[in-house]
Amino acid sequence: MTLYQITFSLNFLALFIALWLGLYLVSRSPRSSTAWLTALTLWSVGGLFINVLLALAPPPVVSADLWWHNLLFPFWAPNTINQGPSAWLQGWLLGSSVIFWHHATMLMRPGKMNAWRWSRVIAGYIVGFAGVILQYDAKIFTAVKGGDPLYINSLSAGPYYYIFAFVILVLTGLSAINLMRSARVAATNIARRQLQTLAIGSLVTVLIAPVSYVSTGLNLLQIPMVVMSALTAIYVMMIGYGVARYSAIVEGRTITRDILYDFILTTFITGTYLVIARILVVAYGTPRVATIIVPVFAIFTHSLLNIGHRIMDRVFYQKETRLLRTNLQQLSRLAGERETLKDKLDLPLEVLCNSVHATYGLIFTFNNGQALRLSDCRWRDIPISIPAQAFFADDMTHLNAGQIPAPLQEAALLVPLYAESKQVGALILGQPANGTRYAQEDMDRLLYPTDQIAEILFLHSQNSECLRKVEELVDASPDPSDVKSSLSVEAVDFALRNIFDFTYLADSPLAELDIVRRRLAGEKKTYVERGKAVQAVVLEALEKLRPSLEVPPEPTPREWYPYIILHDAYVSEIQNRDIMSKLYISEGTFNRTRRLAISSLARVLAEMEKA
Repeated sequence: MTLYQITFSLNFLALFIALWLGLYLVSRSPRSSTAWLTALTLWSVGGLFINVLLALAPPPVVSADLWWHNLLFPFWAPNTINQGPSAWLQGWLLGSSVIFWHHATMLMRPGKMNAWRWSRVIAGYIVGFAGVILQYDAKIFTAVKGGDPLYINSLSAGPYYYIFAFVILVLTGLSAINLMRSARVAATNIARRQLQTLAIGSLVTVLIAPVSYVSTGLNLLQIPMVVMSALTAIYVMMIGYGVARYSAIVEGRTITRDILYDFILTTFITGTYLVIARILVVAYGTPRVATIIVPVFAIFTHSLLNIGHRIMDRVFYQKETRLLRTNLQQLSRLAGERETLKDKLDLPLEVLCNSVHATYGLIFTFNNGQALRLSDCRWRDIPISIPAQAFFADDMTHLNAGQIPAPLQEAALLVPLYAESKQVGALILGQPANGTRYAQEDMDRLLYPTDQIAEILFLHSQNSECLRKVEELVDASPDPSDVKSSLSVEAVDFALRNIFDFTYLADSPLAELDIVRRRLAGEKKTYVERGKAVQAVVLEALEKLRPSLEVPPEPTPREWYPYIILHDAYVSEIQNRDIMSKLYISEGTFNRTRRLAISSLARVLAEMEKA
């Protein structure tokens, strides 16, 4: 391949990746300011690639005075088309990329944007806007007459080149510092590694400075343009994919299959348009610039189809139908990601281990009598081959040294993962970093997260059942941002524990329920009355769990366990051991049934609220 072909191909591929990654970010996280700023960064960096492509395949000079012609090339001065191929390298779009990225990294910092941070962001935009104005008149770098756009020295330094280069280096350094500071205080290793990768990606742009200085500033060497394009392409891929993964981690989703699916589809469509444009150039004499413009518009039009569908849905469908269509789209995406279970469990396991200061954590599932490691946190990556029988337990169990075979002989805690009445896996935790045994409050902190992990394992083991339940969940909660925290299991649990404390109930999240507010209509809205209303609603929901009016004689049927455990433990204030004796159940069965009963009570409250 010739240098021309290599340069054109690399810049076209880099431009495609920059445009596609930007559109992918905003389509997956449309409400995220970080995603939008990163997309603007990628699209601005794409300015370098499109500058080079237009210099290699310049549009023909238009003899007629067409006022709209300049609208096709908004990032270059109006007379650029008449100044020769190298003049297209003077586009001003590239300079704004560092400003957008600096703003994005400020948003990744922990805490809120204070006055100092905003002053830095605003100062960056002022400098960036000044740079755009200067480059519009080619005051930062200018094209050399007759220069070869295949080489960087086809651009010469303008009067403000050195000032602009210094500002770019400073903002790049500040962006990397922002990311490293965020990485140091990140809650999980996964997020920390992703932020460190973004910091390294930011520093890649520093390598561009000496290349530009030697060739453009000093005009010492004839460095091929493909060198600068390659460095910039690495920067695009690192921050584009890095922010996509970081956003997925923050939002609790996975992107492995989704991003590959979208990349393949967009590549196929863009490739099809590229072939058509090439045919037009070869067979019908269409200007070569068509091989740039047509595929670029294809990328945008394809990616904007989803937005177009949403807009048309608002025109043609009522709200309920729109919600249903949105739910089905979410369901299809979840169905496609059901094999990414490890990615879904790695983050919550790390958060769980951090919350109890565990030295390591492992999640196992069972298959054919063997325990299979599904997810791990801070494990030494030693192979584990242990029978499933070693992990069977009725409830949380403190482990003695050697109780579990090697290499888990030093494990400190075994948490069986039950879904309904079946143990579907186990959580193993190493010794706590600050002791040898876990405190009771640490073990209580593990109850609800491990129940959720067990439910995930159970759903994953039954694909058809998984999709059905996911559909029910999505249908019941069409927009996760609208789900009230007052219906959380934890809130219901604490309300039951304080069922006779009107002061606590009045300040409980359950007090924000509409059904509670309706009960207060016409009443004095004191905190005591509000607490009484919460108590009445909770007790009414509890009665809905009662299988029938008459309590059956002993032995009590299993369908009565949830109601009896909640009513006797919280309303009648009977000791747990007495309830276990009454129902002839073990402590582990009692604890699991109680947690499931509280989850059922929370769902009943949600249904009452929805009605």
